[in-house]
Amino acid sequence: MSGLDDILGGLMGGKGGSGGLDDMLGGLLGGRRGGGGGGGGSAMGALLPVLAGLLASGGLSKIMGGLKANGLSAQADSWVGTGANQAVSGRDVEQALGQEETRKIAQQLGISETQAADAVAQALPEVVDKVSPDGKLPPEQDLDAAFDKLAKAGAS
Repeated sequence: MSGLDDILGGLMGGKGGSGGLDDMLGGLLGGRRGGGGGGGGSAMGALLPVLAGLLASGGLSKIMGGLKANGLSAQADSWVGTGANQAVSGRDVEQALGQEETRKIAQQLGISETQAADAVAQALPEVVDKVSPDGKLPPEQDLDAAFDKLAKAGAS
């Protein structure tokens, strides 16, 4: 499972400077760089623990199922597959998650629900892509352990 940990660590910026996703999320999250509560040195650092908590304990399957139920099978499948990732909109994410979950994410990040949905829409394809480098999702228990570790890292 260390490979999955390395991938998720790379998403958090543990391997050098910030990347394209961190820069995109910085814009979506208003350039927040650790202001307010605890810690994270980057926009991705702020979002990843929240996203990890959302995806753990079967949440990834639920989101993928929600996207597919809303006619977005090709997009969701592209993230797991080995080809290019297809984008989804913040509205697509909000429909897949539900308004209550979107509201919780927004409150955790201190941003609007629209901004939260847009940030998740930007991050989710890359996170799913990174945890499925060989074109399939790892066993759920491995994902849960990695996402739990990621969520705890963001809380410290």
